[in-house]
Amino acid sequence: MTEPAAADERLESFTTADGVTLRATRIATGSRRVVLVSPGIFLHRDSVEHRAVARRLAAYADVVTLDIRGHGDSGGAFTWGVREPEDVAAVAATLRRTYERVGGLGFSFGGHHVGMAAARHKAFDAVALVAAPRNLFLLDHNFMTAGLMRSAPLILRRRRRRTRLALPLRPPPSLARVVDRIAPTPLLIAHGSADWLIPPAHARALFARAGEPKSLVMIDRGLHAENILVDEPEPLYAALQEFFEARL
Repeated sequence: MTEPAAADERLESFTTADGVTLRATRIATGSRRVVLVSPGIFLHRDSVEHRAVARRLAAYADVVTLDIRGHGDSGGAFTWGVREPEDVAAVAATLRRTYERVGGLGFSFGGHHVGMAAARHKAFDAVALVAAPRNLFLLDHNFMTAGLMRSAPLILRRRRRRTRLALPLRPPPSLARVVDRIAPTPLLIAHGSADWLIPPAHARALFARAGEPKSLVMIDRGLHAENILVDEPEPLYAALQEFFEARL
């Protein structure tokens, strides 16, 4: 996959229904389709991982990478998946004013936001979820795996920014309960086989509950979410390209 010959990268702002300012980076190439990217918790749009995936996606679509509330340069505090799906849906609705097709891509907790926005609001024309949890607070496995050992150096050298967290006053809804409502929007579920944080069983459970059209890609030796992008990214890039080029 090659990068676009000419791309315009710019900072943009969106305002949520409750008045929070969200910051995003748009890579504009003149495409009539766009992919809205929602990073996972503690990640931001200027992280190495998200700058890399944005450049790759820009080969076939414009890309808007969003700082979720409480993250990066966005205002407010992170509400643990309660308000964030509504924010993502609102940004997608704004993008639809200028694009013919709008795709959604979410990593880990960001996959929850994108999936819920798709299920509740039909916010996207194609949806890709990478390492999305079927339930955000379900502790159903042993974290001490080889995947954690491989991930630790990647996590420790990550460039961090302060994340502002709200108290979780109520649990967010489970994506597994509503994933079937994403249909008939095309859905890709991708997951690393060595994911130590969200086990592959979550991907299989979401896939089983989802409606058609849907596809499941298990990344051999893939770590958790964005860690795939700095470890062995090519299988994930190939799956995303094939999906968005065909479905978006």
